[in-house]
Amino acid sequence: MKGNRLIWFFGRECPHCAQIRPLVEAFKESEGVEIVELEVWHSETNANLLREYGEPIAEACGGDLGVPSFYNEKTAKALCGRVTNESLKKWSEG
Repeated sequence: MKGNRLIWFFGRECPHCAQIRPLVEAFKESEGVEIVELEVWHSETNANLLREYGEPIAEACGGDLGVPSFYNEKTAKALCGRVTNESLKKWSEG
């Protein structure tokens, strides 16, 4: 297992990703948490990492890989789609 890295996989033109960006930014600031942002639609390297973590992400996304999605390397837990401040906090803490 890798370190305690929190990752947000997103697509640059994804309207859902754009919609939750302010919530993610506010969460990072209020909680003092670093979330690595990886764009997957234009980066094969980032897309490969999304696929590497595919099983828990697909499960969180209802069976398919999708964005926006979040992955916690320490806990191997994922979130997908619309998130709340509360769900991000629970996910980040494990």
